[in-house]
Amino acid sequence: MRIGLCLSGGGAKGSYQAGVIKSLYDRGVNKFASISGTSIGAINGYFVFTGNVEKLEDMWINIEENSENNIKIVNNVVDNSKLIEILDELDNNSKENPKFYVNYVNINNKQIKEEVKDISIVDKLKAMDYIKYSSLLPFNPKGALNLRDQFIKDVNENLYEGCNLDGGLVRNTLIEPLINDSLDKIIIISTRQDYTIPDDIKLKIDENKLEVVRPKTILTSQDTLKFNKEFCEKMFKEGYDIGKTLNINN
Repeated sequence: MRIGLCLSGGGAKGSYQAGVIKSLYDRGVNKFASISGTSIGAINGYFVFTGNVEKLEDMWINIEENSENNIKIVNNVVDNSKLIEILDELDNNSKENPKFYVNYVNINNKQIKEEVKDISIVDKLKAMDYIKYSSLLPFNPKGALNLRDQFIKDVNENLYEGCNLDGGLVRNTLIEPLINDSLDKIIIISTRQDYTIPDDIKLKIDENKLEVVRPKTILTSQDTLKFNKEFCEKMFKEGYDIGKTLNINN
């Protein structure tokens, strides 16, 4: 069976996503023909792409106690350099050679354009760049609006001109590239408890081929930057337990 894996964005909520991934691997569901990832989904996806799921678990379970307090804002974005450094140190242990799609947005002349890249066909340096862009969340410390509205305002004021930023700003669940890869099943691990399949996706693929995995906990935007040990351990365990109940054969 050809299985695809779609990993949505969500910052620290990616700890739940990682728990589901590890649970599937422990059950033998560990061969994916195609992967897609947005933001933290791109980070988690690279561990899967390179066959380093044990290290994925280690990253989330052993997150530093004070990680949440060490979040840095650099040039009006949440600094993700430490995460990229972790990825850069990974060896590629995968024997499957899956496709791996990530998305990000490019800002040019105050226009927001989505870019989708297949990591599997570029060198590691480019791969790191694309994942960095996909998970580079804008954050204006002087902003008074919600994330999306503040971002639009800042784009119109040229704050992010020429930048490549978080793909979740336009599409947080990147299903479309997987649809064209002749897959028998696509596992979508969303970080939203209320996630539903968009109508345009339903027109392109049989819904029976889509397995949506949602958290039981209602996670909010306030949890996006909650990179603390207690929260991440709790959500990883929740994801792991949910993964054990899924009816998926490899």
